[in-house]
Amino acid sequence: MLFCWVIGHAEAGSPDFAVIQPGQPGTEAEARPVMEAFAHYIHQKMESDKTIKVRYFNKLAPALAFLESSPPAWGIVQLGVYAQHATDFQMTPMAATRPGGFTQDVWRLMGRVDGGTEWQSLSGKIRGNMLFEKKAATCLLFGFPLNRLPFTLEGTFRPLRSLRSLVKGKIAGVVLDRVQYETVKTMPVGKKIKVMHISRELPTSPVVWFGATNDSTQKLAGVLQGMEEDADAAKLLTLLQTNGFGPADPDLRQFRRGEKNDACFMP
Repeated sequence: MLFCWVIGHAEAGSPDFAVIQPGQPGTEAEARPVMEAFAHYIHQKMESDKTIKVRYFNKLAPALAFLESSPPAWGIVQLGVYAQHATDFQMTPMAATRPGGFTQDVWRLMGRVDGGTEWQSLSGKIRGNMLFEKKAATCLLFGFPLNRLPFTLEGTFRPLRSLRSLVKGKIAGVVLDRVQYETVKTMPVGKKIKVMHISRELPTSPVVWFGATNDSTQKLAGVLQGMEEDADAAKLLTLLQTNGFGPADPDLRQFRRGEKNDACFMP
């Protein structure tokens, strides 16, 4: 539930935050108790005298519209969102998530075990919950622009369910992140699919500060990075489906998309 949220407008001095992960399942009502618990924890640790506002988003368009009109102080964003929009919304990396305890992510393009051996031979639809930001996702997975792909990318809220469509031949492939792949390996469907392409190691979803950083930025980063060792945060981290938070990836800035349509990332 963690990676699906966005909050209300950040008032001056208020650490309102956003968590934006397009493609994650669930509804606002289902996520609300977890997000409110997270906001309460941050409120206590930051010793804020203002209520921290929080609100759920797992769809890209409403999230971007919200950031455009009412930017929060900070947020947890999907890597594709950062890659595509870091410059637009002045995102400064300040920490990193640790889903499944991993410090890096890897994306894998999965095909049918009885299919071809080259991913370039695939045609049709490729689904994944990180594929809503198609331009950024293409660069992150393949290292070149979207217009060079021989197939169509399609975002989905149910990447594991999409594996059934893959096995039945209804779609050409499914992209899984590291945690999803580790889960699928232990399932019966894992014997019916194979890795067609693997990305380089990628950053996990970053924690970012919107706009100019200040003293609160470092204090908040310290609070987040201290959660793994805080007994009071143990249950909350389980609900958030992450093992904690670590330092910001030092190479994250290289994953920002360039301004030109034919550019993948800025130098």
